[in-house]
Amino acid sequence: MDRIKEKLEKLRIESETSLVRAEKAEAWVKELQQELARRDTEAQNTANKITLLSMDLDRNTKRADESTAQVRVLEVAMEQAEKRAQRFEAENLALEKKLEDMTAQYQAVKNDLEQTLKSLDEL
Repeated sequence: MDRIKEKLEKLRIESETSLVRAEKAEAWVKELQQELARRDTEAQNTANKITLLSMDLDRNTKRADESTAQVRVLEVAMEQAEKRAQRFEAENLALEKKLEDMTAQYQAVKNDLEQTLKSLDEL
């Protein structure tokens, strides 16, 4: 009978030990599940931030592309304006030269006319 009592006591102790181990294991599993849920939340938050940053990057890239295109258009317009200014400057110089030539011709004709009139007056 003592053997049975000893065996029962041994089984009871093993049972209590197993129960304590099982409770510890359950607590550890619960802790791990909570940690997993926390990390899942962190991962989802990080994924959301990445999505937002990606959208911002796309928007900013589009704006940069539009700005670059606008700069190109302005550069072309500026080049065209510079070419027109050069043409106008060349035309202006040509007109000034023509004016000088015509003024010289006018003075020469005027002088010839004055001399002719003077010669006619002397006759």
